[in-house]
Amino acid sequence: MKKYILFSSIILLAFGCNQIQKAKDVITNPTAREVYERDFEKNDSLLIRWKLAFERSKKDSIQITLPYSESGLFSEDNFNVYSYDLQLKEGQQLIVDVDKSMDSTSVFIALFKKENDSVKSINLLKSSDPGSTILIYEPQEYGFYKITVQPEMRLQFPFQLKIYTQPLYGFPVKGGTNKSVQSFWADPRDGGGRPHEGVDIFAAKGTPVVAVTDGRISSTGNRGLGGKQVWLRDGLFGKTMYYAHLDSITAADGQRVKQGDTLGFVGNTGNARTTAPHLHFGIYKGKTGAIDPFPFIKMTEIQEIESNNTVTEAIVNRNRTDLYKGPAGGFKTFTSLSKNETVSILGKNRQWFHVVTKDSLKGFINESRLEPLPPN
Repeated sequence: MKKYILFSSIILLAFGCNQIQKAKDVITNPTAREVYERDFEKNDSLLIRWKLAFERSKKDSIQITLPYSESGLFSEDNFNVYSYDLQLKEGQQLIVDVDKSMDSTSVFIALFKKENDSVKSINLLKSSDPGSTILIYEPQEYGFYKITVQPEMRLQFPFQLKIYTQPLYGFPVKGGTNKSVQSFWADPRDGGGRPHEGVDIFAAKGTPVVAVTDGRISSTGNRGLGGKQVWLRDGLFGKTMYYAHLDSITAADGQRVKQGDTLGFVGNTGNARTTAPHLHFGIYKGKTGAIDPFPFIKMTEIQEIESNNTVTEAIVNRNRTDLYKGPAGGFKTFTSLSKNETVSILGKNRQWFHVVTKDSLKGFINESRLEPLPPN
């Protein structure tokens, strides 16, 4: 009987502690990394190595442009952290998505803001939530950022990583594409007397112009350089969209609209009378004034993975093989490797292997310069 009472007490105590921890988590909102580290003693040697690998990854100089994808095997023996430097702009929604084969495993994603592309100043912006393999973030300014991806310890499993952006708004001209934009932000106007405060989207006269987001029509009219124009207020983000040179207007002052609703039709009114029909589209933000609207509407793609990479080690097959900072010949190089040097493979992006050298230097090598080694 005493044993039963003792066992029941232990169960109740454990259950109570678990409930208390859950209550604390509601307030503190811990990251997935913090929750994972609870299961280890602070002086656990594996945990220390794992955390040191994460800290070192903040100093890596791998560079990528978006969209980006990579496939490979997370290592069971090595504490590799996948780290990428990139540039982001306001108006984009960043998505980092890790697809893994084992649902019970954890992957930890973090996003940092870098100051002036410096490795000395780096600030954490967001970490993935417990149980999540996706991180979504909307940058508030143009700048340099860093993404880190780290798997949990002592497990080897395949993964697919996709990093891309999506525009916050829809496209303002029905049926239009990125190629429809033929005049961009800051292009010279009036013989260089002023910069272009928007983008020009060319389309046939009468093509519907649509709301890029839900909002309220704050003003319409036929006046000034913009001719027939519509102003759409976005209550969620506090920005105002400006549609100019319309042939005709269908929206009314004060009207509530949904994304995709027709506001008017493409024309060439105002100071566009001598140009081909187009929509001048601009965005204004509070005290800042006009901002570049293209990132808010630029259509983007997800870079698909044609085949999964399973190579974990390779040997250099030519002398003076360049190790690049990014997966293309246009990136700068870290160093050159000699023939018969061995590298570990972290993953693969199209024709480029993401590698780490024997000196722990990470970079990219074209697949033509490497000979995969069979697994042990």
